[in-house]
Amino acid sequence: MIAVFMLSSMAPPICCGIVLLIVVIGIVAGVADSANKTDPSSKGAVNEPRPETSTIVFQTHVYTEMKDYDDIKLEVFTVQMQGAINAPMNNCPVFKTITLFDITNGRDDQKPVLCSIDTLQYQNTTAFYSSTMDTLPFMMSLLSDWQPLLSIPIETMTFPARGRRVLLFTVSMTALNGTVLVDAQSEVIFVNKQPGYLDSMKSRLRAAELAVKLAVSVSAADGSFAGTEGRVVKDWIQKRIASSVDSQKQEVKQKLNKAVEDAMTASGSAAPEDIIHLCNDLIEMNPIPAASMGDKYDILELCLKVASADGEAMEIELNLVYSLAESLGVDSDRFRTMIDKILPVSIHETEDVNTILGLEQSWTVEQKRKHLRQENRKWRALATHSNPEKQAQARQMQELIANEMALLEGSDETM
Repeated sequence: MIAVFMLSSMAPPICCGIVLLIVVIGIVAGVADSANKTDPSSKGAVNEPRPETSTIVFQTHVYTEMKDYDDIKLEVFTVQMQGAINAPMNNCPVFKTITLFDITNGRDDQKPVLCSIDTLQYQNTTAFYSSTMDTLPFMMSLLSDWQPLLSIPIETMTFPARGRRVLLFTVSMTALNGTVLVDAQSEVIFVNKQPGYLDSMKSRLRAAELAVKLAVSVSAADGSFAGTEGRVVKDWIQKRIASSVDSQKQEVKQKLNKAVEDAMTASGSAAPEDIIHLCNDLIEMNPIPAASMGDKYDILELCLKVASADGEAMEIELNLVYSLAESLGVDSDRFRTMIDKILPVSIHETEDVNTILGLEQSWTVEQKRKHLRQENRKWRALATHSNPEKQAQARQMQELIANEMALLEGSDETM
């Protein structure tokens, strides 16, 4: 329970700052009273000394502690507040906010800290953000002692980078008209032992460079880098540039454009049958161990779109992409779904039914039947799709599957 007292009407006004985030005062599930005792050597954080209580100044303080969170003991940041709050009226509705930024490189270079808890995220992002509304009962109120606001499990947070980080917490309150009533800040030095999102951005950039090189190589497998294929790669690059943080946009642009030039030079001097060796060399020379599986599927999707960009997926291009999928270690069923989505039957140059249906020559008859039954269920569900093109593709695939099943039945009879 928060201790709230009336202040003298002659109390000096509180200086106001910039408001950022909202938090319910004293009504945060799972947050209990806690002592300000932190062992930096064991918890990786060095906290500012907690200020003495004040009757005129609004203050905040943040420290780390071990706490039960969802029945598991976790290390958390606990945010507290204390002091005086002036409101324009009694029973004043207020927004209460908490923000968190990484200011390791200075307050002029603030970076967000990401959080995986949905209720602690800003709008359509994963940046830390906590917000709610409450009511201040009096125009002149005083939190006479330190009150816990929120405990945030550190393992749910992703910092910009590994190593020593300087974190800035801001707690503030505003009236509904946007007037800042109070705000206060607290700094915490934290040693982050996990890779940060800027670290992973570097890995993602390496994955993007590999994607571009492979896509250009796939397009060159048929002996040319046609305009339509080039536009697919260009559009893909532009999206990656737009999705990058402002400080990295120029670097992303330069590296991906250079990746195109390098790949065109290498593949342009290689015979089509040598492209597969070129691509395998690229994967070996550009390892992306930190890349997510999503990055790998992104690479293959780009390559498939390039292969189909001119309206015909050449057999040599498709064989190359299949080889890339195997080298990247993606799930074969997921890859098949991607192929079916991007490459309709009519776009295949090859008449090899095994390639179109995803049948492996090394499979037994029963393995082939099982695969065809799965494929048939998938395409039967699409036979009534609202998109006429999907319906036509489903009918074509069902016809191919039925013919292949009949051939398998015939092979049984001759055995």
